[in-house]
Amino acid sequence: DKIYRNRNNLAYCKSLGIRLSGPRLGRPSKMEDKTLEHVARQDASERNAVEGKFGEGKRKYGLGLIRAR
Repeated sequence: DKIYRNRNNLAYCKSLGIRLSGPRLGRPSKMEDKTLEHVARQDASERNAVEGKFGEGKRKYGLGLIRAR
């Protein structure tokens, strides 16, 4: 999510070797980089597959009834 892409979180994740996908901070560039678009699209497709399984678990197996703190 875009809300987690701030300087503190980006620096923390970089120190742990975690790559956050999403738009860069600051003003968008006039020259778009095709490799960044491809990586972002690939990340989104992998994320959609995982989110779909969560939705299936909630619908089919009643996992939406589980609450946690």
